[in-house]
Amino acid sequence: MNNCRFTRISKLSALLVSCFFGTAQAAEILVNSDLIDQAMDVVSQKYQASAEAQEEITRLQNEASSTFEEFKRANDNLESLLVLNAGYRKQISIQEDQIATLDESIAGVEEVTREIPLLMEKMLASIEQYIDLDYPFHMDERASRIQFARDAIDNPDVSIAEKFRQVLVMYQTETSYGRTIETYPETISVDGVDLDVNIARIGRVALLYQTTDRQQTGAWDNANRNWVTLDAAEYRTAVQSAIRVASQLDAPRIIELPVLAPEVAQ
Repeated sequence: MNNCRFTRISKLSALLVSCFFGTAQAAEILVNSDLIDQAMDVVSQKYQASAEAQEEITRLQNEASSTFEEFKRANDNLESLLVLNAGYRKQISIQEDQIATLDESIAGVEEVTREIPLLMEKMLASIEQYIDLDYPFHMDERASRIQFARDAIDNPDVSIAEKFRQVLVMYQTETSYGRTIETYPETISVDGVDLDVNIARIGRVALLYQTTDRQQTGAWDNANRNWVTLDAAEYRTAVQSAIRVASQLDAPRIIELPVLAPEVAQ
């Protein structure tokens, strides 16, 4: 387009020159106009090359800007990953410490597991001896509980944890007797005579009886391991009150009962 414009200007100039200088001079000028056209073509090409260079520069600038934005995003992602990686490393370090602790615990559990059967046998033997020396209440029930725990220990299908739990339950039940009171009917032998009585158990400090007709009252002598008859006039009302309190028929109150003094441990 520029070439056409320059060509028209050149031709117009040549025409004007020919009007003033004549034919010969006009021809010379026309020759010079061809040189001008060539020069203008060169200038036009330079302009076109410059425009193409500018377009390439703009394209490179855009690519550089896009590449810089990508670099910024990648750098931000890298910083986030570094922070996340540091957190993971800290967690891994803590977990490694926990694993080491668990390994030590497992080793200790294996050792304890080997010792538990012997411990349970000793516990059963101790509780059996304790019941034999204790006040004679619920003897069948307590003996059944011991036998149940022993059967669990001897059963290979029962886990070590369940075996030990059974023994602990038995100990907890025996311990609870020392914190409770109760009354229940029973048939006991006193001086070779069977009597239908109501038993009053006061923790593990007193085990009393009173016949159903309330004519005879007595207590268990744990030192001599037998039932003894108490003075009915002195203890009949007190034992009857204890039975009523244990049955929750009366409100708890202080009652004077025969209680053996504790002995010095040997």
